[in-house]
Amino acid sequence: MRRIVNIRTISTVFNLLSWIFLLLLPAIQALPLPSIIPRATPKVVTVTSYRVCLSPAPWTQILSFFLTNYIARIATFKKTSGYKGSWDYFRTAISLFVPFYGISQAAETIARGARFLGRDELGGALYAGALCVVQRLETWRPRNGDIVCGCIIEPPPSRKGRKRRGGRKKDLYVTIETDEAIIQIQLPTMKQMDDPTKWKIQGQYNLPQGYCFSFLPAGTSIGPINPHTNREDIVIASSYGTAKSFTGVIQIIFSIFALYSSRDQIQLYGYAAFGFSVIPYTVMSFLNAIANSIEADYDTLFMVESEVMVEAYDRTGEEFIGAVAVLTPDNAKEEGVDLKFRRSRERGWRAYEVDENGEEVGRRWRVTFEEEEINNEKFSTPARINDNAARIMVPAEGQYRRKKKLVKLSQKFYNFAVFIIIFISLVIPYVVLGSLSQFKPRGSTMRQRTFMMGWLVVGQVIGVVDLIESTGGGKKRWWDTLENSIKVVIVIAGFAFAVGGFVEAGKMMRDFGFCFKT
Repeated sequence: MRRIVNIRTISTVFNLLSWIFLLLLPAIQALPLPSIIPRATPKVVTVTSYRVCLSPAPWTQILSFFLTNYIARIATFKKTSGYKGSWDYFRTAISLFVPFYGISQAAETIARGARFLGRDELGGALYAGALCVVQRLETWRPRNGDIVCGCIIEPPPSRKGRKRRGGRKKDLYVTIETDEAIIQIQLPTMKQMDDPTKWKIQGQYNLPQGYCFSFLPAGTSIGPINPHTNREDIVIASSYGTAKSFTGVIQIIFSIFALYSSRDQIQLYGYAAFGFSVIPYTVMSFLNAIANSIEADYDTLFMVESEVMVEAYDRTGEEFIGAVAVLTPDNAKEEGVDLKFRRSRERGWRAYEVDENGEEVGRRWRVTFEEEEINNEKFSTPARINDNAARIMVPAEGQYRRKKKLVKLSQKFYNFAVFIIIFISLVIPYVVLGSLSQFKPRGSTMRQRTFMMGWLVVGQVIGVVDLIESTGGGKKRWWDTLENSIKVVIVIAGFAFAVGGFVEAGKMMRDFGFCFKT
């Protein structure tokens, strides 16, 4: 099976081609063109006190502008750690047309602050989202003799409102002692890895049924597997995108030069001048340059050992090779209890509370599982446990501890970075436009103003919506249909304005011509 070239290789190729093109551009312009592409000869020469403009512009000049100010910008795109699916390619292609769509990846990277909050290589990988752990799924089932730590026992619900003779109703709050319970998996607090085949995980593993991988959140307490090893001595394979950052800086310089050279364009086209179309791409290059310098690139994800991983290993007998750290269990929780599960043909599943040594300490329950309860209720089978059963919540990720101060600091940095990025994305383009053109239309046509400004405004809407969605958290199910419909309309409008903007920019470049200093 052929392997798909990763996004990092594509970015390197784009960087290389961009530099080669810039170096060979004078030679390309001097070469005779093929007969199928007629060479544009200057028909009008406009001379001012400080420059000469030739019109119409040669095709090589238009191609040079498109390559250096549009196409080359996607070379700095920040890739997702350990990801090998097609989503990064999709985002890169979209950012070519709608550059603001490319800011959410850079925004998340900057907002995580891995280089500042990580402190060491292991912490940097944690804040970069490059660490993963094994998690229990809703289909998880214990094996006979398994001991699960940190379970939460929810007492059975009270019954309210029993009828007495004579039709009078009296509220009774009765807590009924029972030895029956329903097993549930606690809602996971970590982001689940939906499809492991789209991610590269370092090492070797074999996930049994009922388990998956989840991304370890920032602030989680982890340490070396060997307690005698210093955490600072742990090395995580990574590399900083220095070349990408340098390329981004060069692209910003080209953008500043393009804006500086747009003075004559402004006199002709006003705020619709094609030179202003580089502003969104400059914002994307600026954010990507920061993102590539603030967080390392991780080609793979790295496993962190946990009690759930050990449990999964016991079921397969195949080791999880390649773990770089271990979760620090949170043994301070007083409400959690350790349960031992046993099964017999006559009595079914039983759960027994045990102490640290695995010895039974008293409480026990006849248990069933939530999915079985739903199926029994659906088919009206008599095996269903009564409605007044207790609930045993099994932790999805096992016991782990998060450092509250680091989580709080990380959240503050995250919110501040997202605010600054949204501010830059929304305000800076109009500050530049207003300061250079005073928002005067000059001699531009309605078509030119519509497509050039629509390209900017709709692109900003797409970028901000994507940023809020990717960094804002959960969704409401009832809102999904309307939200997705709005996204489709916005994306279609964004591409329509982008294509129209490219066409109008090319026309304006050709009509305006090629200017150089005298």
